[in-house]
Amino acid sequence: MSFTVLCSFVLAFYVVIWFFDSFFKSCMHYPYYAFLEGTGLKIGIFNFTWTTTAFNRFLYRWSKNLTRVLRKWYTCGYIFTVWIFLPFAIWTLLTIIFEHFYETIQINNVPEVKAMLPGVNIPASDFWVYFLAIGFSTIFHELGHAMAAAQEDVQLISVGVFVFTIIPIAFVQLNTEHLNSLAITKRLRIFCAGIWHNIATAFVALLLFFSAPILFNIAYETGIGVRVTGFTEDSPLKDVRGLDEGDVITSVNSCEVKNSNDWSYCLHMAHDRYGICTSAEYVAQNDEIMMETIKENDVVECCRKDDLYSFCFEYMEPKVVSDSVLPGQYSCLKPRDMVKKKFTKCTEAGGYSCPRGKHCLKPSMNNHTYLLIVERKDNNAVLYLGLPYDLHKTVFVDQYFPRWGIFSFFSPSQFEKLLRYIFMFSLGIGFINVIPCYGMDGHHITRNLIQVLAKSLNKNGDFVTFFTVFTLVVGTGVTGPMVIYLFYRAVYVDN
Repeated sequence: MSFTVLCSFVLAFYVVIWFFDSFFKSCMHYPYYAFLEGTGLKIGIFNFTWTTTAFNRFLYRWSKNLTRVLRKWYTCGYIFTVWIFLPFAIWTLLTIIFEHFYETIQINNVPEVKAMLPGVNIPASDFWVYFLAIGFSTIFHELGHAMAAAQEDVQLISVGVFVFTIIPIAFVQLNTEHLNSLAITKRLRIFCAGIWHNIATAFVALLLFFSAPILFNIAYETGIGVRVTGFTEDSPLKDVRGLDEGDVITSVNSCEVKNSNDWSYCLHMAHDRYGICTSAEYVAQNDEIMMETIKENDVVECCRKDDLYSFCFEYMEPKVVSDSVLPGQYSCLKPRDMVKKKFTKCTEAGGYSCPRGKHCLKPSMNNHTYLLIVERKDNNAVLYLGLPYDLHKTVFVDQYFPRWGIFSFFSPSQFEKLLRYIFMFSLGIGFINVIPCYGMDGHHITRNLIQVLAKSLNKNGDFVTFFTVFTLVVGTGVTGPMVIYLFYRAVYVDN
């Protein structure tokens, strides 16, 4: 499912919702309005909202029962958010701006920030995981505000969820008069609580992600390869001579694959050019070179054009051999026959050296083509001529092998995927909220910090108003266009 198809489904869904909303409001005026008021639903253009007061008493009681622990918890959150995460977010935002608009500047160790959209830079099939991860991250964010407010006896009016297109956003409504009457440090604890919860959620998700193989060890086996679970519609690896569902991949270009991390690493390493150590006897018996070699687009062709199974190989001798007569010679060989048994790679980094009696033969290819040798358990290797990216993006793999058939209906990989998205979205939501931007927690945090500064400098309310408006305009003016740019880049540039 592509991004266009997903957008079509979303558009159709909201058109249907809008039609029935308009129809019921015109034909069943009073009963329908009573239904909306009773359920807390509100339908808008490409959005709908649900609010409720059902959780108010529960949240208040739970918060009061854990008063001693939560007070220390939110104090730590206030300190961490203001003194560590806020400077980090501002520094990251500024470095992103400098790197994007001043290409000559290269700043190391800057976190990569991207807009993530189903069907664009993440699979559209991950839509429900995407939706759940954002929903969980925002709910836990707002839970922080609600519980921190209950700690300070601020009235909780309602909680709810606002869904804009496919993005769920939880929210809480607090009594503004009660909130503004608190001391500045208490207000800061409430405003920082949501961001602190996002940071904590991201840390727990990361911890669970790396612990998953241990947690699921009783029911699932790992460390023996990755299993092919599916392909995208446009995958070039799912034809007759490609991979099959259920294949267990053990290596890529002699790079051992034991788990999903190895799979990604080996595909990255597959960009290194390499040769295959081959005996002179094998070359003499199987060479099908033409009488004349042809050079097209800086690539030597020494096989017949109608030969689909042979490839032109160039002799690469060790650099220590100064008088070798082999460089510049070519042979036409079948790579599948060359790797039937365990083969040895020779690379430029290793000086193209091979065991005694063998020569290093490197495939003759252009700079945008790679020979990938994918070895499978209990099956022949698959040879693919193309880009490692094709395997990474169009072949789905799973590192978990159920020990008993009863566990085959579920894979911990789905749990890991959810954790990965929760980690990314929790940090992203915390990052956006801590920036002094209109409508975000950073706006209120900055205003209260300016009030603290004004109090220490003995300044009046005009000082607070001016600098609050100034930081709000600058923060919104920088963050808004940057977010739009990141979404534009994700759809039209990176894609």
